[in-house]
Amino acid sequence: MKNWLVSIIGSLLLVVGVAQAQDFEEGVHYEVIADEATSKPEITEFFSFYCVHCYRFEPIAKEMKSEYPNAFQKAHVSFISPRGNVGEEMTQAFVVAEKLGKSDELSVAIFDYNFNKNNMLTSKEDIRNVFIVNGVSGEEFDKAMKSFTVRTAAARMDRRATNLGVNATPTFIVNGKYKMLPQGFRDSDDFAGDFTDLAGYLLEK
Repeated sequence: MKNWLVSIIGSLLLVVGVAQAQDFEEGVHYEVIADEATSKPEITEFFSFYCVHCYRFEPIAKEMKSEYPNAFQKAHVSFISPRGNVGEEMTQAFVVAEKLGKSDELSVAIFDYNFNKNNMLTSKEDIRNVFIVNGVSGEEFDKAMKSFTVRTAAARMDRRATNLGVNATPTFIVNGKYKMLPQGFRDSDDFAGDFTDLAGYLLEK
């Protein structure tokens, strides 16, 4: 009797899982943007510290990172720039923050300046000061920003965004093949949960 019940419950869970997967429709919740997927599972959020929508999506990005820690990653883009080439400098600064292991706290600080304190960071010096306030010496920041490794990594982020056709932020792309469509969840009662579930579904697709 016990084995029979376990079998029935397992079958029901399988049916529910299939039904949930079928709820995500190509062209509604996601679109295919490439023929081949990346060799490793990945969810990439292309974002900008100068994008208010990215700021508002931060809780969802954090939920995805918590749910899929080995797959989730962020990539800053340079095409949003309030002044001159500060967008490129911000992308380089993001790479520096990642290499120093301080991307989480510096992301909070930068978004706070740009959208809570209404003190938009519009120069490299502004960005440098935020790093200093958060425990990075000016000398360390300057040296890292001039690093060939940092500049190469930042350029790679921008190049990948271009190759994937990213022209707005935030854009979430799974396995380099599937672009998630937030507008497909307009009627969702749990946007964050459903959007995160879609990422998991596409990881396994």
